[in-house]
Amino acid sequence: MSLISIVIPAYKRGLVIEKAIRSILGQTHQDFEILVVDDGSRDDTESVVASLSKEESRIHYFCHDTNRGAQAARNTGAKAAQGEWIAFLDSDDYFTPNSLEVRILVAQSQGVKVVHSECEVLRKDKSMTAYGVSPLNGYVYRDMLIDPGPLFSGLLIAKEALEKVGYLDEQIISYQDWDTAIRLAKYYPFGFVAEPTFIYDCRGDDTMSKSVVLDIEGYRQVFNKHFFEIVKQVGPRNVAHHYRAIADRYQLAGDQNSARHYRMISLLWWPFRFKTIYRKIRQLIYTT
Repeated sequence: MSLISIVIPAYKRGLVIEKAIRSILGQTHQDFEILVVDDGSRDDTESVVASLSKEESRIHYFCHDTNRGAQAARNTGAKAAQGEWIAFLDSDDYFTPNSLEVRILVAQSQGVKVVHSECEVLRKDKSMTAYGVSPLNGYVYRDMLIDPGPLFSGLLIAKEALEKVGYLDEQIISYQDWDTAIRLAKYYPFGFVAEPTFIYDCRGDDTMSKSVVLDIEGYRQVFNKHFFEIVKQVGPRNVAHHYRAIADRYQLAGDQNSARHYRMISLLWWPFRFKTIYRKIRQLIYTT
């Protein structure tokens, strides 16, 4: 049995998945297995993985008959995993060479069931910048209810912890890592690795995060799912914070009516933002 199982969900990733897999094979920590879950691809993803499997027996291939989404693919891999720990890697991203080593060290030294990390973002101009993951340690449930948290490829999770929360919610269409982190944080303290453990490749044109509509819908899904816990744990001020975040996303999408609607709801939940009100009054005075 391997110590760590790395799950790679893949859909039409024949052109990039080899780099992701080789970033695992080159790890400084070598006690792992790789589970590639092909989510109904119709390209050469299977043949690329099969070719790599011939040189590395720790690679295991699974395939969905139809496209069921990344969460379903992650669940298929996580449930089949033989390791004590589970890491995820998106098929167009890749690990830094000591990614597994530094995360398992934190998990074992701190006695935690969940570890997350910083990452670097690779942009279209080939520049690399830090993502800016919040460095949350310990019992971070309330923090997770306030803002989106770790990214999937930076997570290392004890399989027993994933089993405890019922694996991943396959209905969430974006911010899936945020929902998972919230549910884990309710029961387990987190560890954090400050150095980047993976490269988040944002050069592709088909990444879900680039769809503003899906971004809004996923954010609303997670917010609505945990609404009562947000009210209970962090109060109306943070409910207003989420409605403002949704309004900002509608603004970005060019939907001014929805943006105004959610800003009004935000004000109803927390109207006492004196600086904002004062600024609005000054704007009215000097424009009339």
